[in-house]
Amino acid sequence: MPLLLAALTATGPLGIDMYLPAIPQMAADFGTHEGAIMFSLMTFFFGLMAGQLVYGPLSDKFGRRPLIFIGMSIFVLGSIGCAQAPSLPALHAWRLLQGLGGSIGMVIAFAIIKDLFAGPAMGKMMSLVLAVLGLAPVLAPLVGNGLMAIDSWRLIFWALAVWGVLLALAIAVLLPESRSPEARAGFSLARIPQTYLSILRDRRFIPFAATLVVAQAGFFAYIAGSSTVFIRHYGLSPTAFSILFAVNAIGIVVAAIVNPKLHAAWGVQRTYRRANTAYAVVMLATLALFAAGVSHIAVLCAGLFLSVAMLGLIMPTGSQLAMAQQGPVAGTASALMGSLQFGAGAIISAMAGVLVASNAIALVQIMALCATVSAVMAWTLFPSKTQA
Repeated sequence: MPLLLAALTATGPLGIDMYLPAIPQMAADFGTHEGAIMFSLMTFFFGLMAGQLVYGPLSDKFGRRPLIFIGMSIFVLGSIGCAQAPSLPALHAWRLLQGLGGSIGMVIAFAIIKDLFAGPAMGKMMSLVLAVLGLAPVLAPLVGNGLMAIDSWRLIFWALAVWGVLLALAIAVLLPESRSPEARAGFSLARIPQTYLSILRDRRFIPFAATLVVAQAGFFAYIAGSSTVFIRHYGLSPTAFSILFAVNAIGIVVAAIVNPKLHAAWGVQRTYRRANTAYAVVMLATLALFAAGVSHIAVLCAGLFLSVAMLGLIMPTGSQLAMAQQGPVAGTASALMGSLQFGAGAIISAMAGVLVASNAIALVQIMALCATVSAVMAWTLFPSKTQA
């Protein structure tokens, strides 16, 4: 199950990471600048945000499996459209549709985990899924770079379409329905707006989810701006960038493996607070070195590796804390959390695309700001009673 849920969750990240090394080539093919291509990342994020708001409550009402097949069909259609896009506006439109389909993975995977597990078992499963999911940013840029060597960037989107088809077939055979008939019958679609509002007011949800949204915004800035920073400003080749991106992503895998042990030693809430604090310390130290003129690529790589590793702790722990008390509306809560994350991702990726194009330090500044705000939130917004 961790393998299958991670593969499902990886659909969105693959749509993000696999084409990052191709951004310079895509800009050349469309006769534009890299910032215009990165706008397609923003439209993809908007698709991820909007899709989750719809899929979550519908999966609570009609079950997880039917929504998976609908979402994957839309993802495959969007991927084929991107592969054949004749112009930049067409690419942006198809990326929006691709994001709408790809959003199904994240919202459904966390809802399935909440359907089947509780307490430490839920935290362990989330960490296992993230550990496997961590292979996506490790492998995706390398695969994308290899596909470009065979043909062009368009082959990347054909490969994503094939991924969607194969994954849907695997789910049809291997993944049973996790939402009980009783739970589906008890969920009212007419109450969706009220349900969303009640979740937003829930002190057991919003402090943990909001902190996660801000922390992960720094991660989205890294995803959006890293190719420009390393390829344009530091002169790396797309292949070298793909390898570097993969090495940084290993930190997520290691952190996800360690995460359950930290939960057992410190408690879940304390682990979350300390991981956010360490994330801020790392990024502020990196920013201080850059401000002092120490901007060697090794400094940036070290700062990014450590910060991404901290996010490997923050993401599953924040999700576990936010979802712990949302059992009856797990799909809706997961959708709301995901839409908040990717709404922030859309905004931050647009900012990173504009600012990083002219100045490499802008990436460090954006990530340091997100990390600092998330650490402050972790120390001021969490309930006084520690969540185990």
